[in-house]
Amino acid sequence: MKHILFLAILCFSLFSCQTKTVTLQDPDTATQLNYPFKAKHSLKWQPGDEKNALIVLDCLKHYVAGDMKGAMQNFADTTTFISDDFYFKGKKDSLATILGQVRSDMADLSKSFDRWITIYYPDRNETHVILWYCEKWTDKKGKTDSLYYCDDVLLKQGKILVYDEKLRHYPAPAAK
Repeated sequence: MKHILFLAILCFSLFSCQTKTVTLQDPDTATQLNYPFKAKHSLKWQPGDEKNALIVLDCLKHYVAGDMKGAMQNFADTTTFISDDFYFKGKKDSLATILGQVRSDMADLSKSFDRWITIYYPDRNETHVILWYCEKWTDKKGKTDSLYYCDDVLLKQGKILVYDEKLRHYPAPAAK
């Protein structure tokens, strides 16, 4: 009797299932969204090759270690570096000298990453690695500080062409 009941329930559940066809819309033919602002760059992107993220992360690892030669090894010969009140466009050797002076002023440096993503823009043939992280340091006088960064790094053929650093200062602690 139990076997018959089990077979009846099994048959009922199998025959009651219906196959539904799901059609996915092509994003280009789907309803176009009307954004209130126009983006400067393309919104048509796809996941990029994670080897590019490894290139950028290795660069930062060498910088933290104070190894400027290693940090600069994957920069293009001519590169652009943008940061808060700083714009450089020129030879990577000159950039290495500038960044080396900044790094040599620090006794200790660390970076703690929240996330990163590699994106590819097929209509522009561009690969970007975007990183979000906190940098903490102690200068040679013993003063500690930190900044939060969102970096946008443009790479072509495994070389860093543009390193665009956006940062946020943390508020000073309230006086007691």
